[in-house]
Amino acid sequence: MPGFQTALAHAAAACDAAAARLAAAGRRLGDAAFQTPVDPALLAAERQISDAADASAQQLRSDPELLCAGTVTLHDGLAFPLLVPFGERGHLATSVDARVEGVAALVRTAVLHAVGARPPGGLRVVGVDVATLGASFAPLRPLADAGVIEAVATDARGAADAVAAAEAQVAEHIAGRRTDRMLLVVASLGEAPRPLVERIDALARSGLSHGVTVLGCGLPQLPQAAVMHAVDGHVEITNPPAAPFGPGERLAAPVAWPQSPDPSFVAGEALRLADRAKAAATLTFADLIPARPESGDPARGLEVLIGRDAAGEVRLRFDDATPHWLVGGRTGGGKTVFLLDVLYGLASRYAPSDLALFLLDFKEGVSFTEFIPTERDATFIPHARAVGVESDREYGLAVLATLNEEMTRRSTVMKRHGVASFAGLRDHEAYPRIVCVADEFQVLLAGNDRVAAEAVALLENLARKGRSYGVHLVLASQTISGIEALWAKKDSIFGQFPMRIALPGARTVLEPNNDAAGRITLGQVVVNTEGGTAGADRVARFPDTDTEVMRRLREQLGAAHAGVGAPRVFYGYRPVHLADTLPGERRPGRALLGREVSLRLDAAGVDLDRRPGRHLAILGSDPVGGEALEAAVEGLAGNGAQVWAADLTGNARPRGAARTIAPEAFAATLAELPDDTVLAVWGLDAAALDAKGQKALRDLLRTGPARGAHLLGWWRGFRRFTDDIGGSAGREDVACALVLNLPGGEIMAHFGQQFQHWNPRQGRALLIDRHADTSGGRLLVPFSRPDDHAAPGAQRTGDHPAPTAAQGERGRA
Repeated sequence: MPGFQTALAHAAAACDAAAARLAAAGRRLGDAAFQTPVDPALLAAERQISDAADASAQQLRSDPELLCAGTVTLHDGLAFPLLVPFGERGHLATSVDARVEGVAALVRTAVLHAVGARPPGGLRVVGVDVATLGASFAPLRPLADAGVIEAVATDARGAADAVAAAEAQVAEHIAGRRTDRMLLVVASLGEAPRPLVERIDALARSGLSHGVTVLGCGLPQLPQAAVMHAVDGHVEITNPPAAPFGPGERLAAPVAWPQSPDPSFVAGEALRLADRAKAAATLTFADLIPARPESGDPARGLEVLIGRDAAGEVRLRFDDATPHWLVGGRTGGGKTVFLLDVLYGLASRYAPSDLALFLLDFKEGVSFTEFIPTERDATFIPHARAVGVESDREYGLAVLATLNEEMTRRSTVMKRHGVASFAGLRDHEAYPRIVCVADEFQVLLAGNDRVAAEAVALLENLARKGRSYGVHLVLASQTISGIEALWAKKDSIFGQFPMRIALPGARTVLEPNNDAAGRITLGQVVVNTEGGTAGADRVARFPDTDTEVMRRLREQLGAAHAGVGAPRVFYGYRPVHLADTLPGERRPGRALLGREVSLRLDAAGVDLDRRPGRHLAILGSDPVGGEALEAAVEGLAGNGAQVWAADLTGNARPRGAARTIAPEAFAATLAELPDDTVLAVWGLDAAALDAKGQKALRDLLRTGPARGAHLLGWWRGFRRFTDDIGGSAGREDVACALVLNLPGGEIMAHFGQQFQHWNPRQGRALLIDRHADTSGGRLLVPFSRPDDHAAPGAQRTGDHPAPTAAQGERGRA
């Protein structure tokens, strides 16, 4: 501004007395002063002033810190632009608000100038317009749609939130976490409470040097501002504090408000700047992948680029300040895409030895298929340790329990090394940070049963202690309201989730008075690191996924970590087959029945040894009971056991059986079963046993195991089973049971009260072994016939140990 000031000061000095007379007359008579004869010398001086100032203004218009705030008017139609310091050099205030059209024009001019004068991302705009309900900003709508104007408050609560956002900007700037600038435009406050005005005054005092500029309309007492006063039909402006026009308190000439620009110009300029901001804020999925993959150090935390906003790149962290994330958004709001952006970004920045992923999808089953091998694409992300596709609640519970156990193990190691943080642990042993993502996690907590209660307890422990041990949670859902199991624990759990991420349609992730999620569109996300508090939001755009880029990254990571096996995958909807078991899972004397719903997804069964009661009862009318018995027979026979088979249903396929017993010979066989023989029977409830036959059955149950004789029987009716074994007297004679479609209330009298909560469902079974289980049994996916199901593939596609050892690579010994 030096050229403008020098020309103005030089010309003003030549006619100081005349200018003083003009100012005095103007104040006394207003516009009438311009109707009286004027000294020709004064006119000549004013013309000199106008020419010099106009020439200087043309040169200085490109200065981003100078705003054309109106027009200086002189005699004989002379005028020149009024340039005032703005931005980093000063605030601007007016004595009247935007209900005056000239002030509304000043608001639009100031916003367009400030946004256009800075590079994209260099300025954020927050508006307040209570008196006109946002009308002052209406022509600038494209800038709001692009996120440059982050919010326009139209009520007292919104005005307080806008001021809070500016205060947060100052705090972030002081802390060195932000380098962009914010323009707080108060177009009108209405009947604002005095404390709010005092907060704005405080912002003006500290904002210039800490990233905030204020345009305060109707705030004539705004500190560190040039103030435009409306006086009798014209405007007088005070000297800018940092760069005064000259001697005196005000410019010695009247000023006119800026004229309202042509609406088409405002709309066109707003659209141009909005398009520029969108282009600068647009990232592709490939942009999320760093130039130097796996170069990140996880000791102090994990960092990932997720998108851009008006201020530039937006990076989020898992660390002590933001250990866990809460993510919300409606169906179709982009939640899955956002999670893929985050997880692929993390996998590209950190090695598998530094980052372990546990991924749970409790609903649609498509969120995490990009991390596992499929029939069409064998590539996978080596960081993934366990992936649940349409996960059972019990599987999710098993994963949470494993993570809690891992925290306990790490605590022991940390005590041994005398450290109290994960960063300290990394100085001694290379444990990976763990990120567990649970999409639609509310399914895990549905109802008020044992699973929900245990899940809440595990989540609470992980939420409170996880940051110290490098364990981080990402809980994603459409809503967190109405979860009965959380009524008593909601604050204690979600209070540990300062990072709130809201996508379109998110209802309860942010605080109730924060409606930022309602103002964003598809492809945008609200990031809030203050627990959802209003005024702490950052709106970013994140890219859509790119199938080809993801495939190339999987190939690149797979080649770099060829020794890392595929993750364990639990398909909640997929049947399992004996043929998919590994050689090490089969051993002599073990009847395999299915896969346990657990983190390891181990093949589960019962050992047929010589302890009393080592028989198996399969209970329930579900046909999968017969198929599970077929798998048990095939597995035993394949390991050298002598198996005799009796089919009383007419549907069994007893592969591997050494002898097939006809139904009419079954009763006699019970008494003649040789030593070291397994008798498998389908449909024992259909056996017509007389008293002699029942005695033979009960004798076999009591004495058979001692000589290596065992019964594997499928009873389709529970009452017939209890009758056949002799009621409560024979309870201990059959130690093992695979329970199918029988409710807990029906079986608890026989097996114990701990089974009262068993809730049967398709494709699941409860394995009870009185000699091995002391609690509620084990949930299985029972083996079925592979040729009767269209869904191919194994339940378990990897063979990883839990992340308990500080290995250089997952899966190495």
